[in-house]
Amino acid sequence: MESVQATKIRFGDKMFIRATVVMVPAAVMTFGLFTAMRGAIASEDIAPPSQTVYELQPYLETVEQAPPDLVNPKPTRPEVLDPPPQIEKVRADPTKVDLSGLDYSGVRPATYDGPTIGSILPTRMPALIDKDMRPLQPPVPVYPRRAVEKDLQGDCDVYLSVSPRGEPFDVTAKCTDRLFERSAENAIKKVKFTPKIRDGLPVTVTGVVYPLEFRMEP
Repeated sequence: MESVQATKIRFGDKMFIRATVVMVPAAVMTFGLFTAMRGAIASEDIAPPSQTVYELQPYLETVEQAPPDLVNPKPTRPEVLDPPPQIEKVRADPTKVDLSGLDYSGVRPATYDGPTIGSILPTRMPALIDKDMRPLQPPVPVYPRRAVEKDLQGDCDVYLSVSPRGEPFDVTAKCTDRLFERSAENAIKKVKFTPKIRDGLPVTVTGVVYPLEFRMEP
């Protein structure tokens, strides 16, 4: 027990010695810093810095001046001139013209009968001649194959119209047998006609009937 208590006392002595060693220098340093700061703050009378003095000119009040006269920007309006005299309009009705101030007298101009030359003038001939339409070449129909096989013959009336250029149109064939109609129409469509001339101009011809016969050679 005595050894344990001696150990505790020794340990406490060591702690006290360590605290003393640390605190004493710290206290000395703190006191030194306090003294130095106090000496730095304390100061004797310090003269203020010199200041620059500026000389100011006395303020003079300006005298208000009247604005200059402005030139009128608007141009002056010119004087209104009298309009020029108007020319008197021509009268539309000659019966209302005043001729009382005119002194005119005269006679009717003489007339001279000229010779009659109508009997010696040539009779006017028509400059253009009328001309009937006609085909430039005859149509060449193709005999239908089925009609050959059946040994058929037929007659057709082909109705058509011809244009001013001599071209057939609106071609329709009426035949004794329908087997010949298409062949007859195709043959007439290939024909070129001379146009009909009337009063010197080509015209369209309608209602033309062109007959065709289909016959087999013996």
